[in-house]
Amino acid sequence: MGLGHLIRRGLTRRWADDRRGAAALEFALVIGPLIFMIMCCLELALVILATVTLDNATDVAARQIRTGEVTSASTPDDFKALICDNMSWLAGGCLSSLEVDVRTFDSFSLVDLTPPIKNGKFEASTFYYQIGGGSKIQLVRAYYEWPLFTPFLKPGLSTLANGDAMLVATDVFRNEPF
Repeated sequence: MGLGHLIRRGLTRRWADDRRGAAALEFALVIGPLIFMIMCCLELALVILATVTLDNATDVAARQIRTGEVTSASTPDDFKALICDNMSWLAGGCLSSLEVDVRTFDSFSLVDLTPPIKNGKFEASTFYYQIGGGSKIQLVRAYYEWPLFTPFLKPGLSTLANGDAMLVATDVFRNEPF
């Protein structure tokens, strides 16, 4: 064996035994997927928080229909504003992202809960704003378009062709006899 071979072999062994920087290399390999998973968890938490907020705000507004405080003299925009007033942390874009469908029925069996999304398109043109009198059955649905940012969540959560999620809150009840 020549001297050059022994020197190369010694350098190779010394380099293979050197563990300095191993933690930095492992961290560099793990940080990308870790940040991606954290972002997915944060976005999922925001979607859940927005859904719960929409559901609670719709319940509060629907209660005013149930008790006769909101009557047929109000407009859909008034009712949307009533829901948005109870969604304070989403107040900035609430009115532009919110659609409401309020209908009156004579029987619970006649209530149609078919979603207004066909082929990835949201069809708000079929919505009504009917507030019934005392003891009538009411359907109150609120739809809020929520943009998704994490590509990993889009296939599972998006309901619209543009990749956004449509958050839905639904209340069906009988009005009080007012």
